[in-house]
Amino acid sequence: MGIFVYVGNLGRETTEDAVRKAFVAGGSPVKKVVILRNPQNDHSRGFGFVEVSSAEEAETAIRTMNGVELEGQALKVSAARERARSREARSYEGYGGFGGRPGGRRKTGGGARRKTH
Repeated sequence: MGIFVYVGNLGRETTEDAVRKAFVAGGSPVKKVVILRNPQNDHSRGFGFVEVSSAEEAETAIRTMNGVELEGQALKVSAARERARSREARSYEGYGGFGGRPGGRRKTGGGARRKTH
């Protein structure tokens, strides 16, 4: 398993092949390139990841590729971080459909309706 490097500020039409060629031209051997895409129109979301073999190669790629222009965009290259866990993914208790109180249980009582004569 390799080390992933974050690549941001990609153009909408940028391809994995273009990123791979830029990194190889910059002296970084690339194992894999992944660009996150919008499922509705298949355009780039503006960022992706490049996999390299070692931490040393990752440091070199960050140092040499950060700020390099690709298709008119200055790349933002940094160490990839693990994705933060979203609040909604914690459990069913985080679902806000329980009595309108986010993360809480329903209040008991209060079910009787006021009678009007």
